[in-house]
Amino acid sequence: MSIDVIQPLGEHRGERVQHAAGAPARPVPPTGSARGGGSSIKAPAPAAVPENPFAALSGANGRPLKVAILSDFTRIPYANGAVFQTRALYRALNTCGHQATLIGPRDPDATADEMPPGTIALPSLPLRTYPGVHLPIPMESSVFDPMRWDFDICFAQTTTLLVEFGIWLRKMRGIPLLCVNTTHLAAAYDVLLPERVSRIGAVHTVLHKTLRAPMERLFVDLYNQGDGLVVLSEGLRDYWRERGVAVPIHVIPRMVPEDIFERPLGPDPYAPLLEKRGLDPRGPRLVCAGRHTREKSQHRLIRIFAEHIAPREPNATLTLVGDGPDSEAYAALARELGVERRVIMTGEVPYSRMGDYYRHANVFLHASLSETFGNVLSEALWCGSPTVAFADGMGVSSQIQSGHNGLLLDPGRGVAPEERANAAFADAVIGLVRDPAAAARLGAGAAQRARERSSPLVVQRMLANAFVNAREHAAQSGIRPLVERPKPLQWLETFRHFRTWVGFTGGLFAFGHLRPAAAPRPKGIQPSFCA
Repeated sequence: MSIDVIQPLGEHRGERVQHAAGAPARPVPPTGSARGGGSSIKAPAPAAVPENPFAALSGANGRPLKVAILSDFTRIPYANGAVFQTRALYRALNTCGHQATLIGPRDPDATADEMPPGTIALPSLPLRTYPGVHLPIPMESSVFDPMRWDFDICFAQTTTLLVEFGIWLRKMRGIPLLCVNTTHLAAAYDVLLPERVSRIGAVHTVLHKTLRAPMERLFVDLYNQGDGLVVLSEGLRDYWRERGVAVPIHVIPRMVPEDIFERPLGPDPYAPLLEKRGLDPRGPRLVCAGRHTREKSQHRLIRIFAEHIAPREPNATLTLVGDGPDSEAYAALARELGVERRVIMTGEVPYSRMGDYYRHANVFLHASLSETFGNVLSEALWCGSPTVAFADGMGVSSQIQSGHNGLLLDPGRGVAPEERANAAFADAVIGLVRDPAAAARLGAGAAQRARERSSPLVVQRMLANAFVNAREHAAQSGIRPLVERPKPLQWLETFRHFRTWVGFTGGLFAFGHLRPAAAPRPKGIQPSFCA
């Protein structure tokens, strides 16, 4: 195996708002009625473009920063919140003249134009159940040369043991390390279980004791060997504090890219899908977006729709935007419940078109209880979509203030409470469908709060502060780089970290064979890092 280095190289729903000074119109979120009818929202006059918060950061001797970004992806094989945020950070740093280097797994399907110049692609193993996902491993001698790696800070936005590489760089070279928690570990294993096995409660009890707790302890230890941890919600800050994370924790939501979601409203993507099935395009349109995996709970939405919404709203449809290993199981469930014709599965769509799916729908639905931060939820709120979601006590609960920018419901625990929660969820959805004014109020509150919390400027400012804090923490820790110490100590530390990395990755690779291989994803749908 080798390390690859990429060398430098018509009619629509919703109203429009006029910007001052004759600027182009920006689409306003739908009012909840397919035919409009809500009050218009005045947009503020455009102000001077503020300076990128990263511009004030500098490395040694006042030069631009050299930043290593550890990522689980070196290209964007499918829609994924973490990789879109990595792309946004990479672009923001380079816009300011900093030198950002992406380090992650080699993707054999990647082409040179899909990866940023200077990308360092490590040897990798494919995750069988997730086409496009590859697990990086340190199986190349040049990885072990500490003098090859020269950075001012390492930003580890990874769920894999690639974070061990960041810890090793910190110990060997004294490079500050800022980690990011991108996955709720309690829900991560479920997606790898076969469908029948996942339904067995005893399996989850065993895995909780044998896998979840050790995984949490492992990541607590990893995070405490860095200089800070970025989490995406206050609930996750408390979660990791309770489990023993002692380094500074920064609560920083993900940014919504304005170049994607401030575009003028595009063509209605639902009309051709509905007409193809002979459905009324004027009926209530309910939409959910995200990867099709059990942890995202789209199966629960299908049941809610079939049992509680479809009988009361005969023209309503449920559209699932996205793709994933459980797409076929979801289609089978819709057939079983008799709503196959009214449950539309789009497959993966270009990220650039997601705003149209949010704005041309009546209500956005979100049932996942496993989110560190709901990227699709944040995007829908930005677009002013009236939203109904289950409270998860973590990411979603921090994104929605119920009654102000959406409706947040208790998910219920146990069979009977879940059934009651499902009925209440359906009541909330139907209430918004039948009350366009209430939907419009929630949409306006959603758009406003999303811009206050998730605009690129706000998030970049928080990230820049976290960078400064991590470098100060490293300086105060009195790190003595191992490159200044005897070689046997360097070899011992290298073996210790890379042994754990290889062992964990090998186990995850084997675990990925429990389920049938997923179908390959179509190429060329999502943007590249530099596009």
